[in-house]
Amino acid sequence: MEITALALMSILFLFAFIPVSAGKLQTYGGRWLASNRNPVPDKEMPRWAQRSERAHQNLKDNFPAFVAAILLLLVLEKTTPTTGYLAMGYVVARVVHYGAYAKGNVLIRFIAYATGLFINTYLLVSVL
Repeated sequence: MEITALALMSILFLFAFIPVSAGKLQTYGGRWLASNRNPVPDKEMPRWAQRSERAHQNLKDNFPAFVAAILLLLVLEKTTPTTGYLAMGYVVARVVHYGAYAKGNVLIRFIAYATGLFINTYLLVSVL
């Protein structure tokens, strides 16, 4: 299950830029999106796109520790049914976090972030 969770997180990681790019396309246009992206004065992305961009950055900040946890668990042969279920729980928490962040739901975002952080910490401690 840990490998499946890692694959699912990798897919999320690869495609989490799409809402951000949609907001940039809506705001700046296709020529800008395909360019070197020089600053555009007096234009601001919609709030949902700004939040999606922050959610994507948060995902980029937290994904490496999850990758390390899963790979270490696998290499050291310390996987258990608990680590498998928690790894899948991490995927759910991160998907919920991204969605709640984009929608601006602070409470759900906080709960999902805290859940993901707890799970990842548990997985990393399980390596020891």
